[in-house]
Amino acid sequence: MSTTPGSPTQQQPFYGTPQPRPSAALAIVSLVLGAIAILFSFMPVVNVVTFILAVAAFVCGLIALIRKLGGKAMAIIGLVLAAIAVIIAIIVDVIVAAAIGSAANEASKSIASYSAQASAQHAIEYKITTNGAASVNYWTPNGTSQATVSSAWTKDVTSTGFTSALVSVTSSDFQNASASVSCEIIIDGKSVAKNTGSGAGAMASCNATAQ
Repeated sequence: MSTTPGSPTQQQPFYGTPQPRPSAALAIVSLVLGAIAILFSFMPVVNVVTFILAVAAFVCGLIALIRKLGGKAMAIIGLVLAAIAVIIAIIVDVIVAAAIGSAANEASKSIASYSAQASAQHAIEYKITTNGAASVNYWTPNGTSQATVSSAWTKDVTSTGFTSALVSVTSSDFQNASASVSCEIIIDGKSVAKNTGSGAGAMASCNATAQ
């Protein structure tokens, strides 16, 4: 086939090698790390991992945006999730710290109150009335003591800490139907227990706790 002299030769246009699409790997990593950071942010103590994940998500997302890599939307979401995760983690830690501080304060108050009560001294007074012979049993820090009475009777005892106060009176006259007895316990000036009994062999018992 001949060509016409002087006519230009036709050539196919050259488009060059197609440019590859920008990788969205960093954007995906940012999104995944941000989502995981959100999950950890609600867990007290463990949520310290949130700050590490959030920083990693923020760096990956920022690089993806600055270099205009693929997955712009995912990179932005990753950044937002990282920021939210950090905020949630801080709020959770503040709430937990406040709760622990309050509990520790209450525990300290309880211990101080218990210690004060355990070392406090108490004045215990036993009071007995009877219209005849009777036997009395009463508690002291050294153990149980006894007394024989025929009229009104009192006994002062000093005790420290949490102790029980106990007194009982029994008429020695088992034939007298009009026998009458009574008991009362006064701790630190306050009457805390009273009881009465009547009839043959009348008996009355009182008990209380000093604290």
